[in-house]
Amino acid sequence: MSIDHHAKFEELKASGLLPSPKGVALAVMQLAQDENATNSAMARTIKADPALTGRIVKAANTSQFGGRRPVASVPDALVVLGLNTVRQLALGFSLVSDYRSGKCAAFDYERFWSHSLVRALAMQTIATRVRAAAAEEMFLLGLLSRVGRLALVTVYPDEYGQLLRQAEGVRPSELLCLEQQHFATDSAELTVALLADWGLPKVLTEPALHHEDPARGNFAEGSRGYILAHALKLSGALAEVCLAPEAARPARMPEVFAQASCVGLDTDTLTGLADQVVRDWQEWGRLLEVQTRPVQSFAQIAQLAQQADATTAQSADSSGAQEDKLRVLVIDDDRSIVLLLDKLLTQAGYRVFMAHDGKEGLLRALECRPHLVVSDWLMPEMDGLQFCRALRNAKFGRGVYLVLLTGLEDEARLLEAFEAGVDDYVLKPVNPRMLLARLRAGERVVNLQSEVETDREEIRRFAAELATSNRRLQEAALLDSLTGIPNRRYAMDRIQQEWSAAERSARPLACMLIDVDHFKPINDTYGHDVGDMVLQRVAEVLKHTARAQDVICRIGGEEFLVVCPDTDAAAAAPCAERLRHAVGGLRIQIGNVCLHVTISVGVAAMDGSMRGPDSMIKASDQAVYAAKQAGRNRTCVYRPRAPGPAKDFAVSA
Repeated sequence: MSIDHHAKFEELKASGLLPSPKGVALAVMQLAQDENATNSAMARTIKADPALTGRIVKAANTSQFGGRRPVASVPDALVVLGLNTVRQLALGFSLVSDYRSGKCAAFDYERFWSHSLVRALAMQTIATRVRAAAAEEMFLLGLLSRVGRLALVTVYPDEYGQLLRQAEGVRPSELLCLEQQHFATDSAELTVALLADWGLPKVLTEPALHHEDPARGNFAEGSRGYILAHALKLSGALAEVCLAPEAARPARMPEVFAQASCVGLDTDTLTGLADQVVRDWQEWGRLLEVQTRPVQSFAQIAQLAQQADATTAQSADSSGAQEDKLRVLVIDDDRSIVLLLDKLLTQAGYRVFMAHDGKEGLLRALECRPHLVVSDWLMPEMDGLQFCRALRNAKFGRGVYLVLLTGLEDEARLLEAFEAGVDDYVLKPVNPRMLLARLRAGERVVNLQSEVETDREEIRRFAAELATSNRRLQEAALLDSLTGIPNRRYAMDRIQQEWSAAERSARPLACMLIDVDHFKPINDTYGHDVGDMVLQRVAEVLKHTARAQDVICRIGGEEFLVVCPDTDAAAAAPCAERLRHAVGGLRIQIGNVCLHVTISVGVAAMDGSMRGPDSMIKASDQAVYAAKQAGRNRTCVYRPRAPGPAKDFAVSA
């Protein structure tokens, strides 16, 4: 944030009018910053607000936040989520409750929070796919990615309401420019300042600054900032679809598909993800008392969008001639000149739009998006140079070719015009042939720009397809080709992640090492085809018998690793026994022979003597060795004997 914007934020913050958490949520945030705060103290604070209590417990039971077991109380929710997540969620929920209405009559508070909730849930769901940030951070980023607009509405209700009425229908990026002109800051800058003030890291706030136009962020393609900025834009596009009237939804899908490709989501994945977001939106809407709407499946919406595209293509022959014409905006306060140029340019094959001063011209430019502009210099209210500067400040106006009409040929004034962004000029009285010649030159520039943009779009499309292919290859590289379950590479990455999470939140972690008994004789006697079948059947039984939170991986040969989050040794042992009994019931018919397959299981849990997940895996390996020594088809639990290096194994048959 620049020094000027920082000073503006400090000025607004000092006014005490900016959105901020209140009551219990404020107490939660303050308590979370206290190094000596305990879970019991935090639980007592949260329980003072029944609504916040219900929302925190609900969050803990949401799989994307990491709720792997049912949570019914605030203390359990704190264990599952951690203090930092609870602090962030309390902040978001507080703002939704405290700012669901306000003094700005032109601002739709209900729609703002409905839109924000869809964004939050979409970002949370996208987090599970792209793994760019933690789910709770993505949820909060989506929920508050436009909180700066709420801040401007809260601080300047009358002025912002007037701005909204004047700027109705403009694009979000253009609204930011208008905010800068009126308030010396904009909602994106305020969003970043508020999120930073509330403790979100810069790696999350910077994408929020540029998410309306990610290209302005200059993020390296595929970088975390690039993914987050496009994920925010995708979430906003999904929100627009959800909040649009049913008949208008298909027309909004092209923007959704474009942004989805930037984060590597194909159509099938996207529609499934979007449907999950809608289901979550309905549920969270009831919980937060935020308005929602029924939405048909996104697969249907996408199909309707494709049908509309086909219909448009069929009717292109009838309307294409008019649409293919270059658009020219003529601006002059002399109506006779406007009418003369309208006739001249229409006969020359252009589509002509007219305005009678700079202000009206700016609004018409926003509507018609001209390729060329012919503007008089001297006009009331906003002259030609002021119009040119305003046009160049808007992204869409940077590529417009602008010809200035002037009665002056003063060198200094013309230099001023070119520095303001004028491309060419024609002296008054207007020579029609000269004007058309200048416009033909501008037309060549416009066509070259169009070709460049087409090439850029092609490169972006190719890059998106390549990213999708790479993502699929990466996913394939993490799966065992024989059994279809995660492989050793995935297992090592996942157990490291779970170890780090367990260390941060002081939660238990266990793992099981499983070895198929007498597997070598099976291979030697019946061949490798039968051995492969045995491994496939064992993997299938393990996958369907394990708990939802457990991660089953094949790490090599006949060995499987099971990662058990939020599980200590006492809880892991019965889970291991359940797996052992399930595999023990497996029968594989090979001709006239029925194979009886059993497994030996070694269980180890994280403890203070272990330096990392490798130590825990090694302990489980020692336990499975003990199970085999005890006669196979056993479960052994590794228990370190303190003090001293000697180990003790609890063995169950």
